[in-house]
Amino acid sequence: MLLDEYKNLVDNYFATISPDNLQEVCKQLSIDTTNGYDRSQVTDKLYQNIRAAIHLNSENKAGKISRTTFLKLQSDLIYRYILYDENPVEYLKVLRVIQDSCRQNGDYFSPFSNIEDWKTAIVNAKNFNTFSSSTFSTKLESLRKNYPKDFDIATSVKQLVDKGCKVEIKDSDIHIISGLETVLNEINEKVKTIGGIIVLKSLFIHLNRQKKYSARFERYFFTREASGISFDQRPQIPFGFLLNLSLKYPYENLKGKKSQDLLDEIIHLAIIISNGAFGVQQYNFWNFHFQTGETIIQFLTEIVLWDTMFAIPQCRPSSAIDICDNLFAFIGDNDFQNALGFTRDEFISVLKELNKVVTDIHSPTVVYHSTLCKSLKQIDKSTIQAILDLLSHQSNVNEKYILSSDYTSIDFWKKPLMKLGATKFLLVNKSWCAPNYFEAIATPLRVNFKSHRRDLDNELGRQLEIYLQNKLTTKGITFITGDYDVEGLHGECDLLIESEKAIILIEFKKKVLTGKAKSGVDIDLLIDLSESVLDAQIQAGRTEIILREKVNIKLKAKDGSTKIINLNNRHVERVALTQLEFGGLHDRSIFKHFLIALLAHSYKTFSDDPEIVEKFKKLKGKQAKWVKQYDKLCEIDPKYPKYPFFDCWFMSLPQLLEVINLSTNNNSFYETFCKTKHVTLNTLDWYKEFDIATHM
Repeated sequence: MLLDEYKNLVDNYFATISPDNLQEVCKQLSIDTTNGYDRSQVTDKLYQNIRAAIHLNSENKAGKISRTTFLKLQSDLIYRYILYDENPVEYLKVLRVIQDSCRQNGDYFSPFSNIEDWKTAIVNAKNFNTFSSSTFSTKLESLRKNYPKDFDIATSVKQLVDKGCKVEIKDSDIHIISGLETVLNEINEKVKTIGGIIVLKSLFIHLNRQKKYSARFERYFFTREASGISFDQRPQIPFGFLLNLSLKYPYENLKGKKSQDLLDEIIHLAIIISNGAFGVQQYNFWNFHFQTGETIIQFLTEIVLWDTMFAIPQCRPSSAIDICDNLFAFIGDNDFQNALGFTRDEFISVLKELNKVVTDIHSPTVVYHSTLCKSLKQIDKSTIQAILDLLSHQSNVNEKYILSSDYTSIDFWKKPLMKLGATKFLLVNKSWCAPNYFEAIATPLRVNFKSHRRDLDNELGRQLEIYLQNKLTTKGITFITGDYDVEGLHGECDLLIESEKAIILIEFKKKVLTGKAKSGVDIDLLIDLSESVLDAQIQAGRTEIILREKVNIKLKAKDGSTKIINLNNRHVERVALTQLEFGGLHDRSIFKHFLIALLAHSYKTFSDDPEIVEKFKKLKGKQAKWVKQYDKLCEIDPKYPKYPFFDCWFMSLPQLLEVINLSTNNNSFYETFCKTKHVTLNTLDWYKEFDIATHM
């Protein structure tokens, strides 16, 4: 066990210098004092000795200790202090000196089995702490300030242990080996007792009071609260977990125990479960900017788990309705009615009216069939009933959901309403329900389209392109789309938009972030990203290379017309566009880590599932193309490696629509599009950052 080895080394070796005699210390360390004595000479020399002893290059990683693994020992030490009352101070002081001395030098250390190397490092680290005792002063009472995330995780775990959980620390991570089910059942029963409606109302009111709701975007901002001063952070409320859990019990019960006391208990339980069992909340925003190929998959997994537990999918209701109206417009009226029993216009009219009857946007709204009938007199009552039934969950929502990370047990996304009675329906929140409109109508239509020898999802992909093109045209933004053939290479450009300063390439991918990926299954997450952002960026990369190498490209549209686009010394922006959102993965710092990691790290799977094995084989081929494109861009532009993929974007359709809505022509589109390019607020909420950037 690494920690035991490290602790034994620290226990066995001691400082060899006295802090009181600078001249003697310099003599001991063989420091050249020709130009006088200075304390910095000593500290520099001690750091040099540490680096020389244990720092290794990363060419051959076998047997070496990675920087990541070594630094995780500090988490291990904090965990053991909170859980087992083991004093970590001396070990942390040595670790911090070694960490600081090797900060700029490689990612690997000599193995602990090289006793002499580590003896030298530890003696010099202890000499540093003796000579400069205030630099890394660590006291038990200041552990929370110095290690807030580890401290809070361990504190949450300790509370879970007090409730009967059994845990173990393995490889510097805390694993809950039993008892969590009991705590999950406890919070489930408390929500059941008070009723999900009360919890829903309380949480949305809280979000509004905390100014998390944006009337401009008609959505709540679920932001990471990480900062540069980690100790000012505290565990956040896992709103996604609590909101999805509340949907299981669509009623309110104000009898019995005081509701506020019960709510406080529910929120406390949710925090210690999500923080103690998963610990995916980042306290320091620098973690968003410094990741390696070794850490990237775990890091991305934590990003999606945070989204699952702390946030909810949302969309501007008017945009969601508009998307449904336009993407299904290719279906003839007769085919639509034969498939569903009502027309598309009737369906859209009911959606619009549903949103009109919601007057309190921060509270669940009960909608009655009779209310809609009074407003939609032109539509038969039975038709309105049929549409409401199609939009509604007919049985319990999220019935199997209990574990906060388990997105595969969440089924609310399939429909926007919950049926409470024959003619009584619940709309829990406009922003949250809006993304569900699309799936509610797409699911029954998929069955019908298979019988008509057409794949609905492929057709919707084409309709998505048409829809976006129409939105651009409405705003006076011109674009080009088409195929190209250059020196035997055939390719397709989904959308090309020119401005005076840049050429924007947009490539569509209908791939969604699957339930397993949202639940933190790294294999599925890697595959989903491979088939969305990576595929799109490779496709756009081919076009960019032709433009930069040949300085022009000829595109042939579907109608046979051609147009030559000249680079004209403009730079190229590449956008991977998805219909649905990928949460924090859209953040430019986050997905850029993924793109960079693909250059030097290969990813394998231990799965024996033939489908997964085949997808990883394809991923390997994509990585080869990705590296080849990168090398080519470096050859074209020697400055490219300095800021690789700075002009690459990963966006969703609703996000791009917000950019289009603020544009009036190609140049204003590009100007608005780039508002968030040079600024990051580390919230990992695109809408929050776009809101601030466009108001600057």
